[in-house]
Amino acid sequence: MGRIRILPEAVANKIAAGEVVERPASVVKELLENSLDSGATRIRVEVEGGGKKRVQVVDDGCGMVRDDAMLAFERHATSKLRSADDLLTIVTMGFRGEALPSIAAVSRLLLETRSTEEPAGTRVEIAGGRLLQVQEAGLPPGTSVAVRDLFYNTPARRKFLRAEATELSHISSLVTHYALAYPEKSFLLSTPTGDMVNVSPVGSLRDRVFQLFGSELLENLVEFGPVAREILEAPSEEQPPPGEEQSEAGPMRVAGFLSRPQVQKPNRNGIYIFVNRRQVRDRVLLHAIQEAYRNLIPSGSFPVALLFLEMPYAEVDVNVHPSKIEVRFRRQAFVHDLVRDALRESLTKTKPVSTFPAEAAWAPAEAIQAPHQAQVPPATGPENFRLREPFTAAQEPLLRLGGRGKELSDLLYSPVAPGCGPRKCCPSKHPPPRRNCRSCNRWARFATASSSLPARRGCG
Repeated sequence: MGRIRILPEAVANKIAAGEVVERPASVVKELLENSLDSGATRIRVEVEGGGKKRVQVVDDGCGMVRDDAMLAFERHATSKLRSADDLLTIVTMGFRGEALPSIAAVSRLLLETRSTEEPAGTRVEIAGGRLLQVQEAGLPPGTSVAVRDLFYNTPARRKFLRAEATELSHISSLVTHYALAYPEKSFLLSTPTGDMVNVSPVGSLRDRVFQLFGSELLENLVEFGPVAREILEAPSEEQPPPGEEQSEAGPMRVAGFLSRPQVQKPNRNGIYIFVNRRQVRDRVLLHAIQEAYRNLIPSGSFPVALLFLEMPYAEVDVNVHPSKIEVRFRRQAFVHDLVRDALRESLTKTKPVSTFPAEAAWAPAEAIQAPHQAQVPPATGPENFRLREPFTAAQEPLLRLGGRGKELSDLLYSPVAPGCGPRKCCPSKHPPPRRNCRSCNRWARFATASSSLPARRGCG
């Protein structure tokens, strides 16, 4: 007798559910995407017990007729694809036809829906993948899906869930993502203790950022874009006919908000990335953001960024993972360079002017020629000072972070001695000038850029 056998349908459904449903936030994500695909303008999410006890998503979308409501719980049943060619240009949020059957296999689910084509709605109740009842009901147009007791029939999965507060924070972050992507829609996230997210439709992304994050963060964000760049088709072996130029695949645009360098976060939770309004997590885009902020923020710190990319649907593959959170770009280097250059250009335009004390902009000429003299009163006339070299954008972060030693000396001083070239030609003959320490009045090895940086050497 052979050892290979076909698994029962109930076991196969639970295995598939493990790929799609990881936690309560996964349930909210799938149901939210279905609501957005249905054309809903008002979406309400109700959560109890961090999503472990109950998750309900209500929308005013197109709804479903009775036959579609029954067929929706069959695996790989969807209204968004017709052929394999449609996978190359996916325009909807969902397309796999696995969400509802996977959720119903590990929970107690109640579906209530009504289409405008029918006078009465349909109520479908399922527990653990088994159909309990189907009946007509008087319902308003739209769809309501209530999921109770998630993972009640898979205790091994349920014990790996986090605390209620942790699961609720994941749900709140998810709703915030989609509220940013669709400012023209209304979103409500409510719990038994109150509303966590409650935003009404607005006309611009800036207004939606104000609704979600407040004016304090909005003042520290810089709006950029849209920055567009044409995508040229890769050259093929077949040459185009004479007189025809290389065809264009279409433009790619990037826009959004990014924080100034002084706003820094300890993690990446402040980075929101969307591709064609789809929330994604991509290493290429995260690296592009990191490169744009190179030498502007310390290593280990992260900015706040709201990144919105628009590109032809054929340029991105969203059929990479069952959760549809990961994507693959057709031209990764092109996307990376576009995002990096757009962010860097925006940061360069909004870079604040360096504010250094007036005395730090000049160096006494006597101190350069006689560095070992002590207790020399500082000169006041401009003829006794020599202008230092201007600071560059790459050098300013070192000053703000408190650079020390030779690096700071090189930034603060660029003296030129009589009869000799710049100090770089012979640094041993022209050491950094000395200066009185503000605390002990002794000579320090180098002067500081501001009072926030204490003088070194000669103190104590």
